[in-house]
This record gives sequence, C-alpha cells and structure tokens, in this order.
Amino acid sequence: MEAEAPEASPAKSVSEELDALRAEFRSALSAYASRIEEEIGAIQAAANTIAAKKKIPAAQLRDLRDMLTVLRKFSIKPEKGRRKDLKKIDALVGDLTMLIEHW
Repeated sequence: MEAEAPEASPAKSVSEELDALRAEFRSALSAYASRIEEEIGAIQAAANTIAAKKKIPAAQLRDLRDMLTVLRKFSIKPEKGRRKDLKKIDALVGDLTMLIEHW
C-alpha cells in the first residue's frame, strides 16, 4: 500500500480547499448581512426619532421625502442572487446614511 503524500491526490486537496472557501464565503456573507442590517436599523431608528417630534424641521422633512422616493423606486430581483443587486442595496443604504448623517 502506498502512503498518501500531501500532493498525492490533487483532487482531494482541491476538494478540501473548496470546503475552506465555502466556509470563508459563508462567514463573509454573514458579516456583510449583519453590517447592512445594522445600518438599516440605524437609519430606521433615526427616522423613528424624527417621526416622534411634533414639528419636523423643513430640511429633515425634505430628506425624509427624498428617502421615501428612493426607497419606493428601488427594485432588485433577489431570486436571481446577483452581485449587482447586493451592490445596489449597499449603495442605497449608503445614500440613506448620508442623508441622515447631518440630522
């Protein structure tokens, strides 16, 4: 019987590396999803804080209307699982965050 050397079976090594890649992908995806969820939560909290005020300043009211327009026009096809949809979500969250930063 031959002793199995580390490079004796490249196919097995590739399979093991792919397992590691899959685990890293899932970890990165989880971290990305957590970050986006946190940012959306911060935006929502800021909007709720403004909504609780009796008189909303004109600039914030304008920002809220802009946010509403952007959110209503936003469209992706999540069932396709495309990277460009994730980029769109990331860009939208970034734009909304910029609007609330000066509140």
